[in-house]
Amino acid sequence: MAILPKPGYANFYSFSDDLKVSFTILEKSEQKKLSKENKKLYKKLLKNEKYISKGKFEKANDYYPNLIPNYIRLMDFYNNSGEYKKALEFAKKIQEEDKWGLVSKPSFDYKLAVLYSRNGDYLSSNKLLFPYTKSKNSIYDASLFQLGQNYFFMQDYKNAVLYENKIPAKSQFFVAAQEILFTSYTVMKNASGAYRAASNLVKFNPSEPNNYMRLAYATTNPEEKLKNYYKAKNLYYKQNSLSMVKKINELIAPIEQQKIDKAYNKITNYCKKPDWFKIRKRNADLLKDDITYWDNRQDDFFESANDCIKRYSGNNLIACFSDLNISQTALDKDLAEENARRLEAKQREEQNLLLQQQNALINEQNRLRYYQWYSPRYYDYYFGRYPYYW
Repeated sequence: MAILPKPGYANFYSFSDDLKVSFTILEKSEQKKLSKENKKLYKKLLKNEKYISKGKFEKANDYYPNLIPNYIRLMDFYNNSGEYKKALEFAKKIQEEDKWGLVSKPSFDYKLAVLYSRNGDYLSSNKLLFPYTKSKNSIYDASLFQLGQNYFFMQDYKNAVLYENKIPAKSQFFVAAQEILFTSYTVMKNASGAYRAASNLVKFNPSEPNNYMRLAYATTNPEEKLKNYYKAKNLYYKQNSLSMVKKINELIAPIEQQKIDKAYNKITNYCKKPDWFKIRKRNADLLKDDITYWDNRQDDFFESANDCIKRYSGNNLIACFSDLNISQTALDKDLAEENARRLEAKQREEQNLLLQQQNALINEQNRLRYYQWYSPRYYDYYFGRYPYYW
């Protein structure tokens, strides 16, 4: 088969392996060396690039149709804008137009496969990717990940884990693959697989609090659950995500309280059990929106209770639990006073705001009266007439 000669414009463009387009700007001395035909072509391409530099991609395409560099830019533009249907249309135009192999086939096939996937056509995406998973190549890891993701979207979790598990730890897709593996194994009720994926996520991305939440979910060990919940909570605090702090505390409390219950059940003499849920219930309406207060108090309560359990038994444990209950009663009193103080301050603030609004309304009414009295129409009526005795 005869090799088709490249189009003239190809002499002024370069295409990287990842499909980035670069236009070659010529010095004036180099432009003079061009043939008459190429000078005309270069001038036309310059105008095309001016449209591109201004972000007028469609106008550039209308000005110079069937230009592969424009198709690539339009494909990327619509992909980045989330308009995947249009992006796919221009990708197909590149596929049809590029008879000369200007663009890297592996990179283009991968981008086309991703766009098929984003448009919900997972079968077409898989068909493009399968050949690249047979041996090592420039898009081997990327193809494995996209195939696994496609099967995940198709709810074929067995094949999803098959491909995602092939991605090596050194790959840039490894962490994203572990996220798919964790969810897939969880749906499949494969506890060991979910735990392994969550452990990898914590290891390779320790600054993401949700990874500790995944690990806590995947383990059946109460102490390990608590350990990971507390780590997640600290990270969410740093992100100022207090709503997540509140949710995690709701997960922590039953596990911590169960440790108190277990120690309490071993006591033979009378003792009032420290119970966090009763504390929360009797103070349900006090500073209920102050997540930081309740987080600190919960932490202090369970820290004190755990200290009692670790250090004492028998009557000594009873005494320690008794001291904890007394301290909580005192905190309840302080809490009620603080809640009353804040409520009073809020009421004063609302009253001050209402007073300011009333004063603003009075000032506006006075301004309107002043305007009406001294406006030309009213002035002429009341003061512009001759006195009756004239």
